[in-house]
Amino acid sequence: MSDEDQFAHGSGSAAGPPSRSDVRALSKDSVFGGILSTQFLGAFNDNFFKQLVLLKCTELATSSSHDLQPLALAAFALPFVLLSGLGGYISDRFSKRTVIVWCKIAEIAVMAAALQVLLLKGLDSSSQLRLLIVVLAFMGAQSAIFGPSKYGILPELFSHGKLLPVNGAIQMTTFLAIIFGMAGAGIALDSLGNSLWFCSMIAVGIAVLGTGTSLFIVRTPVAQPGLKLKPGNLFIPGDIWKLLRRDPRLARAILVMMLFWFIGGVAQPAVNTLGENVLHLSKTRTSLMAASIGVGIALGCVISGFANKSGATDGARWTTRGGWMIVGSLLLISLLASGLPGRPAESADQIQGMLQSIGVADGMEWSLRFSMLLLGVSAGIFVIPIQVYVQETPPADQKGRLIGAMNFATWIGILLSALFLTVMNSVTRFLSGGGDAFGFQFVVFLSLAILMVPVALLYRLPSAKNVSGSSDS
Repeated sequence: MSDEDQFAHGSGSAAGPPSRSDVRALSKDSVFGGILSTQFLGAFNDNFFKQLVLLKCTELATSSSHDLQPLALAAFALPFVLLSGLGGYISDRFSKRTVIVWCKIAEIAVMAAALQVLLLKGLDSSSQLRLLIVVLAFMGAQSAIFGPSKYGILPELFSHGKLLPVNGAIQMTTFLAIIFGMAGAGIALDSLGNSLWFCSMIAVGIAVLGTGTSLFIVRTPVAQPGLKLKPGNLFIPGDIWKLLRRDPRLARAILVMMLFWFIGGVAQPAVNTLGENVLHLSKTRTSLMAASIGVGIALGCVISGFANKSGATDGARWTTRGGWMIVGSLLLISLLASGLPGRPAESADQIQGMLQSIGVADGMEWSLRFSMLLLGVSAGIFVIPIQVYVQETPPADQKGRLIGAMNFATWIGILLSALFLTVMNSVTRFLSGGGDAFGFQFVVFLSLAILMVPVALLYRLPSAKNVSGSSDS
């Protein structure tokens, strides 16, 4: 099959909302199954390994009062800031399918490096953890190159009518992977007696499986075969700056995504700190609480991806609703973290702790889980229409680099979240006098709610259109 025939597999000129036949066709599409599986397995590994490192950071903080979570988060985020532009260039210079396959091969190497670190003898726990943070940075580098091709290939494979359900399904499975990855990390550490090397072997196997599923994705034509690498391609290329100046609505969408992922970057470590260091929950119970956000995002993505019946107009309405829901859920989490309604019961023994970890928790812990679930639902409803808008608006030969620019901006937001966490950790320790920070952890979530209010109040998602004035399908 020629590149052109393969490209015709999903492209089309349909401009309406997703039809039932579009959605049914996806369930029988091997290419869709391949990209969905590849995305799921990659996101699982990212979050499984990252949560392992973050939980070990909170464990070290318990004994040394030195929390390396912000360092780990910064190590994961910095490669996205430095390499997302390069990833966008590569995705436009080469076939996006080729880039995806090679990135999956690189994932195998990164997970194997983590296993090697864990098998080294003579390292104390702090030194081993710092080396794992270095490996986490390489994982971030691999994901930074992977991202623009992963999302940029979607408009090349699927028609406009399928993009909302495709994005909804991909985001749903992404956050299902986050759920299983984060929850699996806590369960593995509690059940296997902190046997990180065994967990790392699982991650290597999943990387191998993900490489296999990537082979089901068909090869697409190169967007710009003769594209030259320039210094601007390492960050935001000059023609992408021109595109953003020509369409400021697109620039605003990217800034909103940057704030959205800043909030996401703060939320996971903040929940880990709240659960393990403040509430003194087990790693499993802490991870389940954090994973509740992922469950909610999966539900929110389904709602946003499949319930938009009026195209862009309905997507704009759901974005506004999602923004206010994010504000409300963060305020609810802040209230629960303040200690005013009470606090979850600490497990008296190992059996009781295991029962609580699988769901036999008290009302306060269930309230926390529900508030995390609500935050996730709100996030999924909010972000999917914006993501589709960014994918559809630019010309076909600039999609990869624009998504690279968006990744660059969003990961600056996540990098800033590491700085924010460092400052807020100092603030909560000061307010608590260096003791139990329960009653002061609410400051983190309250601050996030305040930051989100202007977006919910003022931002309105415009209709997607190609800025070049013609359809890119």
